[in-house]
Amino acid sequence: MPESTIVKTKRDGTLTIADNAAVNSFTVSFEAGDLSLTIPGPGVGLFLDRGIITSPPAIRYTDDAPISGTFSAYLRDFSDAAYSTLMEILSQSGEVASTWVSTMGADGEVQTYTLTWTVEGTDHGDPADHVCVLDHCAFTGSVSEGDPDSISLSFTSYALYPTLT
Repeated sequence: MPESTIVKTKRDGTLTIADNAAVNSFTVSFEAGDLSLTIPGPGVGLFLDRGIITSPPAIRYTDDAPISGTFSAYLRDFSDAAYSTLMEILSQSGEVASTWVSTMGADGEVQTYTLTWTVEGTDHGDPADHVCVLDHCAFTGSVSEGDPDSISLSFTSYALYPTLT
């Protein structure tokens, strides 16, 4: 089947953060639709011949680099014992701290989660929705007061490539 001919927009996307067994999850609402990913893949080393690039170049893969990304949302709540919030995901507090399990396992030192970006396809005539799964994401971020208040999350996915379906 050929690539979809339907151009996707931010209105088609949904971001979901889930714990190890997807028992606990958080669907990001009231977001800007500004997800950005950097997928560097493995590094490439260039080996020069006395400072000269040869033809063909002498290149080899070097160290793998993790995926990184950012997105922002409008701040709606800090914390509550009964439900998860983005602030709790950032600060490892509240309901997230008490019930979520890292994708590194219950004894994992680093709290990581799965970030799934789903882009609607079936509503536009595609045979399926489009899904990008980023495993083992460690989140950092910032909160900003304004009109509206906002929360910006940065993450590193400790995977070489995302899983695409």
